[in-house]
Amino acid sequence: MTMCFALSQNVALRVLDRKRRFAMRMIGLVVMCALLEACTITPMFPSEIMKNVEINTFDVEAWQKQTYHPSIAGFVPHKVELGGEIIEVIRKPEGVVLLVEAQPVGSHAAYGSKSVDRGDSFWYAIAFNGSPEASMLQRGNRLVVVGMTERAGTEMIGGAPRVLPHLLAQCLHIWNNREAETADFSYYGGPMGHHPAEERTFCLGDDSGTSLTISESRGDKQQTHSEGL
Repeated sequence: MTMCFALSQNVALRVLDRKRRFAMRMIGLVVMCALLEACTITPMFPSEIMKNVEINTFDVEAWQKQTYHPSIAGFVPHKVELGGEIIEVIRKPEGVVLLVEAQPVGSHAAYGSKSVDRGDSFWYAIAFNGSPEASMLQRGNRLVVVGMTERAGTEMIGGAPRVLPHLLAQCLHIWNNREAETADFSYYGGPMGHHPAEERTFCLGDDSGTSLTISESRGDKQQTHSEGL
């Protein structure tokens, strides 16, 4: 009887040991996959563009509130990365001004999707002295911008002036959500499955008067140059 009990206990310990080793292997695989995924994700912007960007220290609320008390005195520009959805596009001789509803900056895939938590959003204006394609500047397209904050300025919205916080953009990453949402449905009104949004990055050239366009269209990447406006 004692021998049978000892044998059963030994078998149970072996089973537990196998389960423990299996669990450890699975944890190791999960960690390895996470590390590999982190290493293979292509950065949204070049490292030199992201240098000195204030990720966690920028006071967005203070920048927003300066619209109520616009003043040159005491204004300090900050290099920031912000997200948003295009509300309106104003073309100017030197480029474009994008009126944007602020949204949190998310990951590549998640930010390009339809479901983005707006939170306590507000409007701001992005001045970009380049020439992105018209299809990328449609109302409803989402973007992430890196640039320098500027003091508040007045823009005409629906025929009425409105004071907005301003940002001078160095780089824009835009998702063409409007065309992706249209492609999700067939001509007969039925769903055809999810179509990933085309996404492109536009960066100003260094003292060259040109804008560098980095195309990221559903996994294809190429670099071209286009003249700034």
